[in-house]
Amino acid sequence: MTTTIFQRRRDHYIVSSDPSLLDPNAINAAFGSKAMYWCTPLAPAALQTMLKNSYCLGLYIDVAKLHPVGLATQPKPEQIGLARVITDFITFAYLTDVYVAPEEQGKGLGNWLIECIGDVFDGMGDLRGAWLIASEGKGDAYYRKKLGMTPLEQGKNGICMMRRLGPTGFGYNEDDAPSH
Repeated sequence: MTTTIFQRRRDHYIVSSDPSLLDPNAINAAFGSKAMYWCTPLAPAALQTMLKNSYCLGLYIDVAKLHPVGLATQPKPEQIGLARVITDFITFAYLTDVYVAPEEQGKGLGNWLIECIGDVFDGMGDLRGAWLIASEGKGDAYYRKKLGMTPLEQGKNGICMMRRLGPTGFGYNEDDAPSH
């Protein structure tokens, strides 16, 4: 696992991979919002395990820069977004759970967060592929432009992308359950 902290600053915003900055309560609140229709809040222990086993770029408001106080008591940045990557840090990366809080949207922060993800992918010199699921139309066009992603053509070069939905997966129904 990589130990180098990725961090970028812009105005009073921060994008950072520092796991100590992640705010599980803010993340779970986002998971329960309509904006993240594909997921639901997790039990605290499950959320901690998920975060620990992922590479996360958090998006934060640098509260200390907005409201300077004495050096002895710097407030923790306020989390307003996330981009989570499931990766081995060498050959594979799967981007998921990307969001920016609704009240912070329209400021270019989502574009910046995705540009930072692109920088992370570019730093993976032996990357075989990065994957994500996006909505057709606006979503796939956006990720083509920002990250150079292309849709996977099923059957091309003998490749077939497959999935198995779990009981909390978006669109899951009982017919998806495996028959053992």
